[in-house]
Amino acid sequence: MPLWTIYHSDSIFKDDSTTVPLADAITKLHVREIGFPAFYVVTIFVPVKSGKLLVGGRNPEKPFVRISIDQIALKMAEDLKAYKKWTTKIDEMLEPHIAAKGYDSEYHINETEKMLWKVNGTYAPPFGSVEEKKWIKANRVLPREVPYDQIVGNVHGAASRSKL
Repeated sequence: MPLWTIYHSDSIFKDDSTTVPLADAITKLHVREIGFPAFYVVTIFVPVKSGKLLVGGRNPEKPFVRISIDQIALKMAEDLKAYKKWTTKIDEMLEPHIAAKGYDSEYHINETEKMLWKVNGTYAPPFGSVEEKKWIKANRVLPREVPYDQIVGNVHGAASRSKL
């Protein structure tokens, strides 16, 4: 599950006309580039009032967007080319929603152990597995076909099969 928490000046991203297109773009990026089911992607918009979002100890002159991305369902290989490729795709996806509108921004990516993540109280199937493909087709959590003790040895799935 990628979780995108988007902290932003309260003067922007005020309604569905601006939040939904960005959330859709984020979801499409993860579905298209990685192959995740759409329901794995969660986007939260957090407006921050003037005086409560400070950059360098000051109110920013322009609207500011600070994004925290938690990648949980799949870890990236420690590879500079893969990092650059992924962050370039993120930059390209964000551009029309942030930079093109004159907003300043910053983001970072955290990666969490997959076995510390559950969806509706269920561990997700391994990446690229037949069971995960069923979840993708249904676009929702399905009852697990593989018991927990058989998951433990394959928590990260086939990370090398990721498109990144």
